[in-house]
Amino acid sequence: MQSTSNQATILLVDDDDEIRTTATMILSLEGYRVFAASDGLEGLAAITEGKCTPQLIISDIAMPQMDGYAFFEAVRQIPAMRAVPFIFLTAFGSRRHIHLGRELGVDDYLVKPFETSELIASVRSRLGRAQEMRQQVESELDDVRRMLVQLLSHELRTPLTYITGGFELLADLVEREGETQDVNASMNLIRSGAQRLTRLAEQVVSYTELTSGFARRQLEEYGEPLALFELIENAITAAYPEMKARNIYVETDYGLAEKTEVRGVAKLLSMAIYEVIRNAVSYSPEHSKVWLHAEQQGSEAVITVTDHGRGIAEADQATIWELMAQSDRQRHEQQGAGMGLPLVRQTLRLHGGDASLVSQQGQGTTVTLRLPLANVGN
Repeated sequence: MQSTSNQATILLVDDDDEIRTTATMILSLEGYRVFAASDGLEGLAAITEGKCTPQLIISDIAMPQMDGYAFFEAVRQIPAMRAVPFIFLTAFGSRRHIHLGRELGVDDYLVKPFETSELIASVRSRLGRAQEMRQQVESELDDVRRMLVQLLSHELRTPLTYITGGFELLADLVEREGETQDVNASMNLIRSGAQRLTRLAEQVVSYTELTSGFARRQLEEYGEPLALFELIENAITAAYPEMKARNIYVETDYGLAEKTEVRGVAKLLSMAIYEVIRNAVSYSPEHSKVWLHAEQQGSEAVITVTDHGRGIAEADQATIWELMAQSDRQRHEQQGAGMGLPLVRQTLRLHGGDASLVSQQGQGTTVTLRLPLANVGN
């Protein structure tokens, strides 16, 4: 008997009680999970009602209410079932019946009475082929995802690097030669637009990495213990331009050891913490403070970032973690595409943690990040 760890669920449809019992016993002894039905209608109902999600279907042809041909056609109308291997098990063994089955698109055709070895060989062969096809499709999808990430990363970041670098050189030149008020205003507009596009590009690339599975592979291959203190400090440093522009100070309070570690990818976790700090800075009154507190709670590291900005409306708090959702955008001109907090939550969950917030309009917002500590209990 083979191991059941990787075995499939088989839907067996036959109106003959003895055949159904015998085939079920043979397949069960091989480790397969078998769901048996007495005719096509019962088999179809098992699929559509969610009682059975087969990886392979074996069906008789001559059955009451719905015969095998009609059952096959009905199954193929279900999108999720179109690629599931289908075997006819029937007493109709003439060339004409076999040819008809082949024309319909069935994967194999077994004639009753069948040998046990024939049934097992057919099932193994069809399941094996289906698995090979799934692996091939998944490999091709991985290639497409990888190409998409590389394309977005290169085609978005590279032009913006040229724009930003060229602008800074031009700004230096204008400053040296003296600038008028109009030129200064124009330069500030260009700088703001370039920064806004750069941030959007970084968020789009990050979102693509997370949703394509690229970030998960990064975590699996390059995940390592990281000093949480350094991740936080790097995120604060990254947010310094926004802090300086609004004259906002981030006050830190570390209630954990400096060597406290979490496991992950430094770039991803620093980005998530930065997004939270940047949000707090963006929505805080100028010349104010943002509080960041980090501590250990059991087997988790907990980071809270609190601002005293306008807060988030209660009606918006349920959707604020959704892509492109922003609170009260109609009343307040806001930069950004509403990707920051969704990226934060997806990144934290990828690393085995989570993100949440509490907010009150007119009072401010506190965002809480939780991450499992590295090597706890080892």
